[in-house]
Amino acid sequence: MRFFKIHNLFRIICCICVAAFFMGSLSSCFTGIESTKKINLSREERRMSNPTPEEKFMDQVSAYPLKEWETGKRFIASDDKALLVIVPQAGLFPVGPDSIKGKILEFIGVESKINAAGNLNVGLLFSDGLFVYSYDTGKEFDYAMENFKSNQIPMLIDEDMVAQAKALLMGKKFWSRSPLWYDAEGNRIDGRKFVEVTIEDVVPGNMIFPLKLKILSDKNETAYMFMNFGSADNESRAFHNLFSLSDIRKHYPSIDDETWEYISAEKVKAGMTKEEVKLALGNPSDTNSGHDYSQTLDIWSYENGRVLWFEDGRLVKIRQ
Repeated sequence: MRFFKIHNLFRIICCICVAAFFMGSLSSCFTGIESTKKINLSREERRMSNPTPEEKFMDQVSAYPLKEWETGKRFIASDDKALLVIVPQAGLFPVGPDSIKGKILEFIGVESKINAAGNLNVGLLFSDGLFVYSYDTGKEFDYAMENFKSNQIPMLIDEDMVAQAKALLMGKKFWSRSPLWYDAEGNRIDGRKFVEVTIEDVVPGNMIFPLKLKILSDKNETAYMFMNFGSADNESRAFHNLFSLSDIRKHYPSIDDETWEYISAEKVKAGMTKEEVKLALGNPSDTNSGHDYSQTLDIWSYENGRVLWFEDGRLVKIRQ
């Protein structure tokens, strides 16, 4: 009998413990503190929730949906490879053009194209004054009219968008974030970052980057930079990856002029701090740390094969 009383008492205690556990769990759910998981936004979500002024700067430049195109709307063919998708139609000339790069193509209308499913796609028709060209959007009529944009045709650059960008950028001063500078022929030259530049002109670019910007640096150097229209993080040549609206150096008042020249040219020298090296070269692809009896040792490796040695936070050795 005594056994059963003890047994029942044990069961009661267990029930009280279980109930207390669940009540505690419910309580924590309602407080919103103890059991609420921390929400970590992705880089893209953070950017969209709080875009920087640089990320918003090019919002004024927009592509036009097909329903807004007027006859005569002009596009620039950026490369001869456009002939692989902008197909000359049979007409007065038995053979199509050998070259299309640099030509102005005017929009002259649409046509119907039957797709593999038997539905009608929208084809776009263009003319260069001699030949008529056709481009299959791959989209059905209603969808294409609302959603197909003037920046979606491979290797054709919307002249109106170039004009918008030119009106927005020309004559303005910015600070370069990129040393990817070119000469007038498109050859790489030694560029500098974190320096003041003035946009002197904006013209059509190439098949990859539709805008070509002529810049004048703080040292009266003339160069060119290539840029995309958009502002997405995956576009390496978006405006916010190429330019700052303010002087970046003001955030680093302790860096002397000589060191800043190295940073601007993406170069490093002995004695630079880790922060200065990161400004010059970016983050390393791999790091190793250790110490001996008197100092901390760090080794930074970069994907191009460059290896840097630091002692107590200062650069002491460079291997290219």
